[in-house]
Amino acid sequence: MPKAIQDNNNLYNLLSPLVQFGTRCHYQTFVVRGRENLPTDGAYIIAPCHQQALMEPLAVLNFAPKPPVFLARADIFAQPTVRAILTFLKILPVYRIRDGRDNLSKNDAIFEKSRNVLLDGYPLCLMAEGRHNDRHQLLPLVKGMFRIAGETQRKLGDYPLYIVPTGIDFDNYERPYANLVVNIGKPIAVQPFMATFESNEPVALNQMRDALTQALLPQMHDIRSKEHYDEIYTLCRALNKRQRKASGWRNSAWNRFRVRQMLSNKYDAMEREGDGRFETLMARSRDYAERCRKLHFSVRTVPERWSLLATLAALLGVAGVVAAMVAVPAVRWVVLFLLLCFPMPFLPTHLVTQKIIKDPQFRSSINFGIRFFLTIIYTIVIAIVVACNDGLWMSRLADIGPWWGLVVVGLVHLEAMAAASVVNGLKAVLRNSRYWLLCLFRPKAMRELEACLDAMAAEK
Repeated sequence: MPKAIQDNNNLYNLLSPLVQFGTRCHYQTFVVRGRENLPTDGAYIIAPCHQQALMEPLAVLNFAPKPPVFLARADIFAQPTVRAILTFLKILPVYRIRDGRDNLSKNDAIFEKSRNVLLDGYPLCLMAEGRHNDRHQLLPLVKGMFRIAGETQRKLGDYPLYIVPTGIDFDNYERPYANLVVNIGKPIAVQPFMATFESNEPVALNQMRDALTQALLPQMHDIRSKEHYDEIYTLCRALNKRQRKASGWRNSAWNRFRVRQMLSNKYDAMEREGDGRFETLMARSRDYAERCRKLHFSVRTVPERWSLLATLAALLGVAGVVAAMVAVPAVRWVVLFLLLCFPMPFLPTHLVTQKIIKDPQFRSSINFGIRFFLTIIYTIVIAIVVACNDGLWMSRLADIGPWWGLVVVGLVHLEAMAAASVVNGLKAVLRNSRYWLLCLFRPKAMRELEACLDAMAAEK
């Protein structure tokens, strides 16, 4: 009898912690809020919003107490090798109308496997929207999840089943070392919908869908406006620091996320209520974004800039390290050895995925996979080389023999944990240095940009 997809797999158990560690290191900050909302008295379906291809499942893998089983679109299972890999990763295919009407009947077997996952006490994860979205905006939810929920609750009887709304927010979709916020909401019990489910299934599915929609919206950064999405998103980023200060909140990934929520709700309400200031504010947002584009700035660069003194101090620090490398052989050797152990942070692999991956929502996932597997291969190779090279390494370091290979492996893990702060810190130094240089060489353009930002902030 073949093993069920949720059954214990020793190789999976070995690799899963490594993948989880790699996922956390792929982001500068990985925040999970609301773990206490995961049910302990029943089975549950995790229902995240979906703005990336595989990064949300990797995020779920990092907080689920048991290995979750995922459902994904069936077209990515077309190749037998890919299908075998996805099955190993505990991912089941789900068929949509675009896969052909003849294939829809295959969902009966998939839904049966999904029910068995829940009956065995493992979490099931379905992306609530059924497809990924390149905006911070909740799409209409698909009904397949709710059909699985109703049929599973029927088999569970009095044992409760829950749907857990989960917001997952990326502050940058493509670049490594961005920030990720997972916000787990209060679970929705399926039992209250069962009376309707037994008598009128379509109505019950709609009721569950509406309940999950209302539960998901507060857990994510959701910009309701379709016409003015870009302008509101610009405001959420450009005015974030000012709003944090006004609220007395420190600068953290979680607080930046909360402010983006607060501002988008505010501007969506202004549009909905026909506030006369709304169109003026949208025009100023477009003007500000265009000025930033012409100066090759992110819309966050000006409002989040450092002071001139802080920028000069950071430049002196970087210059001091470079000078020490040039003047002191021991410092140079240590820095070069650290770079040799883990050069991955400085490889612009995201530029490769931009060239070869057409769907931007797949780029971060492919980039993560490239960096993850390159790191594993490189670590094994360099650890063996260092462990076996008595001449080069042992002449400079204490002779501990081939144990240097383990030293390299340990350093890779430590450097991976520190990489995001180092890379983003260096980028911030360059970004702020460029800001102050433009203030010196293009003072008029910079004054106009600052004035535009102030005008946006002045609209209450």
